[in-house]
Amino acid sequence: MFSSSNPVIFNRKMAKKIKSIRKKLDDSKSKMDGLNLRVCLTDREPLNRLVLERETISYVKVDSVVGRESDKDKIINMIFDPKYEEEIVYVIPIVGFGGLGKTTLTQLVFNDERVKKHFDLAKWACVPEVNDQKEVLGKILKALSNMSYNDLSREQIQSEIRVAVKEKKFLLVLDDIWDDSRDRWLDLISLLQCGNRGSKIVVTTRSDVVASVVGTVPEAYKLGLLTPEESWTLFRMLAFKKGQEESNPSLLQIGKEIVRNCGNVPLAIRVVGSLLYSKNTEKEWELFRDALLSKAKLIDLSNIMLVLKLSYDYLPSALKQCFAYCSLFPKDYQFTKTELVRLWMAQGYVEPVEESLGMKEDVADQYFLELLRRNFFQDVKEYDTDDIIRCKMHDLVHDLAQHVAGGESIVVEGTGAQFTNRLVHANFRAVEMLSEVPQSLLVARNLRSLLLRWCSTSTSTIKELILKFGSLRALESSRIEIVPDSIGRLRHLRHLNLSGSLIEFLPNGITRLDNLKTLEVNHCLNLKELPRGLTKLTNLRLLGIWGCTFTDLPPNFGRMKSLRVLKRFIVGQNNGVDPLADLNLRGELNIEYLRQHTYTMLEAQLANLKEKKQLTSLSFHFGYQGEQTTVATREEELLSSLQLPPNLEYLRFSGLIGSSFLRRMLNDLSKLVKINIQWCDSCQVLPLFSLLPLLRDLYLKVSKRWSM
Repeated sequence: MFSSSNPVIFNRKMAKKIKSIRKKLDDSKSKMDGLNLRVCLTDREPLNRLVLERETISYVKVDSVVGRESDKDKIINMIFDPKYEEEIVYVIPIVGFGGLGKTTLTQLVFNDERVKKHFDLAKWACVPEVNDQKEVLGKILKALSNMSYNDLSREQIQSEIRVAVKEKKFLLVLDDIWDDSRDRWLDLISLLQCGNRGSKIVVTTRSDVVASVVGTVPEAYKLGLLTPEESWTLFRMLAFKKGQEESNPSLLQIGKEIVRNCGNVPLAIRVVGSLLYSKNTEKEWELFRDALLSKAKLIDLSNIMLVLKLSYDYLPSALKQCFAYCSLFPKDYQFTKTELVRLWMAQGYVEPVEESLGMKEDVADQYFLELLRRNFFQDVKEYDTDDIIRCKMHDLVHDLAQHVAGGESIVVEGTGAQFTNRLVHANFRAVEMLSEVPQSLLVARNLRSLLLRWCSTSTSTIKELILKFGSLRALESSRIEIVPDSIGRLRHLRHLNLSGSLIEFLPNGITRLDNLKTLEVNHCLNLKELPRGLTKLTNLRLLGIWGCTFTDLPPNFGRMKSLRVLKRFIVGQNNGVDPLADLNLRGELNIEYLRQHTYTMLEAQLANLKEKKQLTSLSFHFGYQGEQTTVATREEELLSSLQLPPNLEYLRFSGLIGSSFLRRMLNDLSKLVKINIQWCDSCQVLPLFSLLPLLRDLYLKVSKRWSM
């Protein structure tokens, strides 16, 4: 009999648990008293401040790099030096301890226009702490030709590298090299002898031994510390708001004391400066200074980890969890804001807020931006709309994430990994086939994240994983062929990503996942349909079906009232466009008309698109067949009845036949930045784009009779 159904047993067990918890708390208090420790909350930033001030603390890009112009010129002069043009490949090592800015300096060199014009091919590869020679070669091949190497043998990779550099004068940057094997290095150099004379390899490393092994120039370039003046300049750029130095001059002296204890190390200064940017009072700055000085008495300040750890200590508790979770990914991994936010939410790390402050997704976005602003993330890549695509962690910051995670996360790179009962999150990254569940993994009874993105997994293995790890909140697998119905046992599951897999069907067990928030099956080309009972998932907030070939959605789709992200909506046999009225969608929406409908005008009116004020991108694709005049009339009726969301920035039409409605439709869309009209051969009249003051991009394709 289950204890939950027997009050006596339940109460007895609960009393024991409470007694155990109280004992642990008493023990902790005794230890604190013995060490003369006290709880102090005044020097920690409240989480609600991050949310309430989100308009003023958004990520600020610092485009200039302080104190490295001379270093940059010296490296470029070495690259252009005529005496380094006689041999085919010269290797220039840049050496220095972590946090000095070796990667930043090399990026400045790499992106210099003079350097780009000097070489036929310029590519960048990062291979931090990779001991597998095939993996190193694979990363280099990926950089040189953007070719996937997962399914290639070592010999095939070597052959493709030769092809990539053949008869080209190339520049190859190898960032963060640790391997000091002379033999392996000579093997790599021999592969690159197919290039033209004067090719260069720039290597960054923390190790003098590595620099001496790989270098072919007389001396490695040793990167030094910033000067005190440069350190202060960098700190001021990051720590002070506009006018703050004048309004509160006492902060200047406190700031100088703090900078002196950052060891003239750029990474330490950036992290500390970014932290203090959100501190407004003299007391807050003094508290941080005193904490830094007190730790300095115990630990050698040349250790940058001291400064990084102290900055971590000042994070709100929710952000600490989010930061530690990033240790689930390997060093140099380029993650997106989207994937981190979804995984954080699945783990329950995003604290609830008042409705007036926005949805949880907005709060999670702020968590990400705050960690970015504090320089825990770097190497940001953005869309031209300033929306972040990718970023990554400095390897020292990643070391800190691993440290504070305390063994709760592991990245499995091969066989022989050891698991403990402390493990909570596992990422099987470089395991080609998981034919059975590793026995040592079974001790991790509280596993909550399991990522099998590039790991082929048998059906029997998936079944056992589901059986053994019922506490999973996040599960990802991109090489699975069958999803067992038993997946419905994972009642705590919030995030399920099967994108790119070979599945043909989703079992009905999926519809029993009452807590599921995210379901992604993007680019599952074999997937024939979604379960008819999918609409039972009333808590689902994101459904990813991009790149799938099925042509219909389950009936009664409007019941999924919690959906916030649905990039693809199919108008087919089961649904018209009217279910959109019940969905409070945000961001991007693509509406595909793959079947004809009788009451298109009524559907359009019922869709109530004008109320979708959080939609910023909208596309229409018309793929059904019929007599051209009839189809054009139906399109005109449909689109003339639609009232588009007022905050659209991007609008796209594909396969359109009629066009007269366009002028009327665009009248109220003053925020449009991009318009894309393609495969609309019968369109003859286009709107007056001069009425759109913010329009920046106009894309027109395949029409011979347009007039404006």
